[in-house]
Amino acid sequence: MKKRVVIVLLTGLVIASLAGCGTKADATDQEFSESSSAETEADDEITNEEVVGEDAETSDFAGAEDENIVLYAEAGKQEYIPLSDSEYYEEDKTFVSETEEMYLYNGEGRKVGYVKTGHPIIATEQAKDIAWSRFKNPVDGTDYDYLYILNDYFIESTKLHLDAVSMKQGIEDYIKQYGLEEIEYTFLNEKASDMELFECRMDSVYDDEIEYTYWIGQQIYSEEFRPTNYETLYIECEEDTDGWIICRIYYKDLFDLEY
Repeated sequence: MKKRVVIVLLTGLVIASLAGCGTKADATDQEFSESSSAETEADDEITNEEVVGEDAETSDFAGAEDENIVLYAEAGKQEYIPLSDSEYYEEDKTFVSETEEMYLYNGEGRKVGYVKTGHPIIATEQAKDIAWSRFKNPVDGTDYDYLYILNDYFIESTKLHLDAVSMKQGIEDYIKQYGLEEIEYTFLNEKASDMELFECRMDSVYDDEIEYTYWIGQQIYSEEFRPTNYETLYIECEEDTDGWIICRIYYKDLFDLEY
């Protein structure tokens, strides 16, 4: 009888011991699982923070730029309907922001860059059905055919802003208008080797056409040189730093003014 009691007691102790070990193992596995889950979530948070930081840095990176425009290395999210689907007509509008950057978009409606503060942009085409303008992309090294600007973002400048192309045309028009009436001037598409050179610098911004016309006369006319006295001319202009434009007038074939 005593042996049976001892066997029963021993059996109970073994079962209790095994049950206790099983509970501890389960708790250990649960703690490991919770710890692994917490570490995974922490890793995910770190990864997400790194991705956000990287995206922010990418959006500010200038993939390419010129004197007026900065374009990002990558286009942003689509913010507007596809802008290239609208119909556009030719009309020039000059926009300048004096206080903040003006954002630029591609044809898909994605933000791709901005216009530098205080720099002029001439939008050459206007949309018929939406409040957008566009112009051909002037920045080398990028594949956007057109850049789009929202009209509401811009204040139209009351001043006359000129680039190298418009300055060249302005000088040609001035010579034709104020030159000798009985003379037909010839403007070459490229300079000839026997031409002489006159060079000056013109400002790119004027209050109006009157001031612009006045300064053309002041800069290209002198006692030593009058471009209207020459039959054959070639004019080239290039943009310099700080808003100046270098103008070169090549000339030959002096008119015989003795009559």
